[in-house]
Amino acid sequence: MENTLQNIILQEMESLNGILIATTNLSENFDRAFERRFLYKIEFRRPSLEAMKNIWLTLLPELHKYQATILAKSYSLSGGQIENITRKYIIESVLIGVSPSFEKLQAYCREELSMSSNNGKRIGFV
Repeated sequence: MENTLQNIILQEMESLNGILIATTNLSENFDRAFERRFLYKIEFRRPSLEAMKNIWLTLLPELHKYQATILAKSYSLSGGQIENITRKYIIESVLIGVSPSFEKLQAYCREELSMSSNNGKRIGFV
């Protein structure tokens, strides 16, 4: 099934008269035939500690700077992961009417990291 889908995608890419922008966090799984069809490849690495701290402060302005620093140093997260965590934090704030504690925010971070590692299993696949 995967080979069939890949062949269809490759054929469509060859006949595309336009620009294709694709994203993945699994670029190491591309085979050569697929990879060579992309003229430009841009790698986005995890944000630096300072960038993570600023992401935390932007998404949760009520955090103290030292709390954002603790989160950035303690948890190596992508911007998307930080956004997921802040959404959980905001949803819980709305549902219970009180902002979760800093310890709860740290628990969200640990949960997000454990979900992303997922022991090598892909969600939805056995």
